[in-house]
Amino acid sequence: MTPHGSPSDQDNPTHDPAPARSQHAPPGHDDHTTTATAKSRPDTGWTLSATETDDDYAPTFLGNGYFGGRIPAAGTGYATTPIETQAHLAGFFAQDGPIEKYANIPTWSTLAFSDESGTYGRLPQAARACEEDDPEQGAVSDYRQTLDLRAGLLTTQATWTSPAGRRTELTYQVLVHRARHRVAAVQLTFTPHWSGSARVSGVFDGTSARLTEQSNKGYDGTAAESYETVTTLGTGITAALASRLEPPTGVPAHIAEFETDQVQPAGVEATFDVEAGSTYTVTKYVGVASSQDCEDPLSAARAAAAVAANTGYGDLLVEHEAAWDDLWRADIEVLGDPVLQLQVRASMFYLLESTRAGVNWSLSPCGLSGDGYNGHVFWDTETWMYPALLAQHPDIAAGMNTYRQQRLAAAQGYATRTGFAGARFPWESALHGDEQTPPGWEMGDLEHHITADVALAHWQYYLATGDRGWLAEKAWPVLQGAAEFWVSSAVPHDDGYDIKQVMGPDEYHFPVDNSVYTNVAAANTLRIATRAAKVVGVTADPEWDRVADGLRVPYDEDLGIHPQFDGYDGDTIKQADVVMLQYPWEHPMPAEVALNDLDYYVPRTDPDGPSMTDSIHSIAHAALGTPGSAAYDFMRRSVDPFIRGPFNQFAEQRHGGAFTFTTGQGGFLQVFLYGFSGMRWREDRLRLDPTLPPQLDGITLRRMLWQGREFDVAIGPEHTTITLTGGPPTTVEVAGSAHPLRQGAPLILPTRRPDLLPTSDLAGASRRT
Repeated sequence: MTPHGSPSDQDNPTHDPAPARSQHAPPGHDDHTTTATAKSRPDTGWTLSATETDDDYAPTFLGNGYFGGRIPAAGTGYATTPIETQAHLAGFFAQDGPIEKYANIPTWSTLAFSDESGTYGRLPQAARACEEDDPEQGAVSDYRQTLDLRAGLLTTQATWTSPAGRRTELTYQVLVHRARHRVAAVQLTFTPHWSGSARVSGVFDGTSARLTEQSNKGYDGTAAESYETVTTLGTGITAALASRLEPPTGVPAHIAEFETDQVQPAGVEATFDVEAGSTYTVTKYVGVASSQDCEDPLSAARAAAAVAANTGYGDLLVEHEAAWDDLWRADIEVLGDPVLQLQVRASMFYLLESTRAGVNWSLSPCGLSGDGYNGHVFWDTETWMYPALLAQHPDIAAGMNTYRQQRLAAAQGYATRTGFAGARFPWESALHGDEQTPPGWEMGDLEHHITADVALAHWQYYLATGDRGWLAEKAWPVLQGAAEFWVSSAVPHDDGYDIKQVMGPDEYHFPVDNSVYTNVAAANTLRIATRAAKVVGVTADPEWDRVADGLRVPYDEDLGIHPQFDGYDGDTIKQADVVMLQYPWEHPMPAEVALNDLDYYVPRTDPDGPSMTDSIHSIAHAALGTPGSAAYDFMRRSVDPFIRGPFNQFAEQRHGGAFTFTTGQGGFLQVFLYGFSGMRWREDRLRLDPTLPPQLDGITLRRMLWQGREFDVAIGPEHTTITLTGGPPTTVEVAGSAHPLRQGAPLILPTRRPDLLPTSDLAGASRRT
């Protein structure tokens, strides 16, 4: 699985698993997903909506890769149920006892509305608002909340009846600006069916800002501005938040500092008279900055909020949607299944919300959605999320490699302290790059394969971009350090080498000798380093090849499988392990052996394990061309039990675990980008092997990128069309044959259809492993 099973600070709602969707379900319908039409975006291929907030409701989050926050059902503010709506800033770690933990910033989305008899939208230390069973805060009807994936916009509409019986139609829009990384905005448009005094409060709610202390607070009434800074405990990182409140145009408003006897949040209130039937708009412009990327974060946050307010919400929205439109030029189109289409797009959306080009903080298993797994960085990044971004957004994926490069010295120190050479990357990483696995968990001591996972990600970036300068300057020190680590880990034995006392991806068995995943990954790392040395013009240590060739790869001749480790007895495993030899490691083996591994380990894999496992099973079956619909069936198993409504977020496990589990969504996306396309990274050519399950009408991969080229892959039931849309001519390898590809001359080739093969036919698999 991902991490290690240490407690998650933010688990998903306790929903039952989503049932597998019937192939006879009506288009656009799913038990956990409701599609609806947003006002500005009529395309239901991009919108997800909720009209109720019952047991199946899980709030979504918004982010831009720099900061973000989960938005509750009210469409604004802070809530604790069904899960806490936290706000996060990339790299904002505190020291909590022996380890660093993700600290929360104050909730920035609060823009509460009051008719003086009650409040819609929670205020700090006030009773929770906008629940029908809370008579002190009124009642809600005509509710709809819509997430527009294409625009990165959350819209919440409701009719609120206050405790005094006054009815008001409310519409909230929230965005975290994709183009301006320090900016967010919350806009409230409301129509009262009563006349009198209304109050709108824009507040920074520090209720969930754990592991921090407020270090500054201020208010400027002339600019309707409030601001505060919070500082992390133990590490001294400062986050600054500032806001400008814009009252309705042309309406006299009394502006005052938000005050309460119980807490001291920063905030601004606007009070003004309203008339029945008139419509009013109030906007809160937010700026956020960190001391890790600027010398004066408070000045940066205040400036960002001020410039945003001067720009105005309409122009900000245009910029924001244009930035998302640019990202969505790269898309995965699924034909014939509108529910699956939304699941795919939502998965990419949540990855993109959690990272951005130029922000060199890596991804935790929950991205910017919450503090699950303490916000630490695991193999989840390199193995599960990074490949899903690399194929279409290498500029964004690059930051995850930069994160490791910046912590290479820490990895070298870790290797030295633990008796190894080279660089040993920690199983759990956070602020400084040293080992952050909590005491009492063995994973930090034993899951050495993380160093190979980091090395593979670096090599994949080189293969994807062809950037030799980057390889020489940035990646080579990492690859060299990883190779030296594995040589020092190898123990001579007879005519070869062992790696002892480790833990593979299956965390149910440890410590073990000769974990087949670890040994194959180590050998591949050594070969990668040797190849990289040749590219950058340095001499590789000849010991690298000797150890790579001599590392034992356990194999059982009688069963025709790879035992997971020395002495493995066939009992239950936690997650994909041996089956990953085929993908992503591309370990050479006969197709029959690869299929044997799948047949042997799938039934031995814990059904309550993490969501990523079946994505590997799907990709492996797609590569083998297994007759029937195995690739499709495992794809469905990788999503259906884990998706949570109404906004298509993943849970880590069928019955719990981390949420929003972006690790699982990254694995799910790889089924489409690498499984059905058959794409594998090569240094000198595109390598594709497209296949399509009969349950789908087609899959189109838009704006795939490889070494300065842009191309589309349209996989149809009979033919696949590969279109070069940008860059110089190249060569495409399909099923072992080379084909020229240039702009203006699409390549049309047969689509593999394993469902049309006899179930006993493995001939289609023999050429693929």
